[in-house]
Amino acid sequence: MTLVPFSRISNLRSLIIDDMPSMRQNIRMHLGQLGITKVDQAATPDEAIRFVQAASHDLIICDYNLNKETNGQQLLEFFRAQRMLSPTTMFIMVTAESGYNLVASAAEFQPDAYMLKPLTASKIAERIERLLEKQNALLPINEKLKRKDVAGAISECDNVLKNSPKWIVDVLKTKGNLLLELRRVDEARAVYAQALELRDDLVWAKVGLARCNIIAGQLDEAKEIIQGVLLKNTQYIEAYDLLAQIEEAQGNESEALDALSRSSEIIPSARRSRLVGDAAYRIGNLEQAKEAFDKVISHTKGSLTAQPTDLLSLAQVHVDTGDAEEALKLLSNAPKRYADSKLFLSTQSAVAAQAHVKLGNLDAAAAAFAVAAQHNAGEAGSELTSLALAKAAFAVGKDEEGARLIAQAVKSDHENKTLITLARKVLTESGKEAMADELIDGAVKQCMSIITEANALMRSAKPDESLAKLEEALHSMPENTGVLLAAAQLHLLWMSQRGINLDYVKRVNRYLTTLDRLIPGNDRVGKMHRFLRETLAKAAAKKA
Repeated sequence: MTLVPFSRISNLRSLIIDDMPSMRQNIRMHLGQLGITKVDQAATPDEAIRFVQAASHDLIICDYNLNKETNGQQLLEFFRAQRMLSPTTMFIMVTAESGYNLVASAAEFQPDAYMLKPLTASKIAERIERLLEKQNALLPINEKLKRKDVAGAISECDNVLKNSPKWIVDVLKTKGNLLLELRRVDEARAVYAQALELRDDLVWAKVGLARCNIIAGQLDEAKEIIQGVLLKNTQYIEAYDLLAQIEEAQGNESEALDALSRSSEIIPSARRSRLVGDAAYRIGNLEQAKEAFDKVISHTKGSLTAQPTDLLSLAQVHVDTGDAEEALKLLSNAPKRYADSKLFLSTQSAVAAQAHVKLGNLDAAAAAFAVAAQHNAGEAGSELTSLALAKAAFAVGKDEEGARLIAQAVKSDHENKTLITLARKVLTESGKEAMADELIDGAVKQCMSIITEANALMRSAKPDESLAKLEEALHSMPENTGVLLAAAQLHLLWMSQRGINLDYVKRVNRYLTTLDRLIPGNDRVGKMHRFLRETLAKAAAKKA
């Protein structure tokens, strides 16, 4: 092993997460023996979240068993899902030997390392040294990725393989994922085949081949691979996610829900239960949706990992199943911190309005809807808020307002198939199914016409009018992925023809940052990141 300089270890900023004071002090002592002096200590998951929000840590050592609400694995899941950890943060999970197999085999988000109790300074140092050595070897790849240079990162993978073959498995896994980001399917297949030649038990490589088939539209072949993986690896969570994706793409919504339900049984986490609840609600399986959202609330009760949408989703399910009183009870007991969000207050009141209608309290329903509309005024509504408001509007007899809200929701992201499915569901359940084609298809056509007209203006040598049209559209629908993609593409085309415009560079960066959040890993977005970077580099070279 290449020895890591002692100063590199001693300069690490660290966070210890353990609910037992004696264990925190014990680990703190071991880190002190390694010269690590910048050490934060958290006794609870919520305290750990506050530390991570306040500062960047190089090393986190977390005990698996924390408290009844949240364990170490769920905390790691929250950090990764919320993208709160730096890519270079080393997360070490500590567990007893008796629980290691259970924890490690069913981990959706793998920590950088597991360590078995009891810990010693030498064991911690050995693990840190190995992680830092790996981090150092992969640094050229990660530096390219920081700049969103995926093609450059792929080239660096080849360089690392030549210079540090010790990390071949890690590099091949990274390279395969990056090639799939760029939809270079044939090259990705070759990488996964190379990995399987090294070791035929690399499940991630088999799953990678299935992902290649999905991108290539070969869904039956992908399903066959995934089913084969699950026969031998019943706890491999990514395989269930891909199976659900395939089943949904083939129109098998019940089978997709079954795949998600099986994954939730393996990892009974809040995130898994949310996926099950959302899928069950979409197909009208309200009892399963209720059970899933109940589990989410149970998982996160009293914790900062709780999300306001969990409570709102469960309340909506209660309304839809006819248990209006339970919905109102749940809404009235919402944590006080949620009141800081206008979107939460709007959705809360919209669901309450529906509940009051179910109970025959029409005056209370009208008052709740008025509150919901007031809090929603001027806000960029979320999918849940918009649909709950529309449903409430129809419930209190404001059909024109309900129709407007449905059209507005679809316009906000007309390429979102899930949103469109839920919008149709609202209209059907509100007895307005006859309006579906006019409202939903009309909204989709209107958005598409904006993009079509902008493209036509660009082709007609009217680029300024084209860009102005898209920018105007984004004022009313700032998170419409189709319009964002078109805006980024046409602004880049303008600059490729006329030269760099710093205001347009800022716009494109804003569009792409939003798209990275809404559709992470999208290949079109990745290509535009690369095109912008290359355009700026060429302009800089000309000046030099």
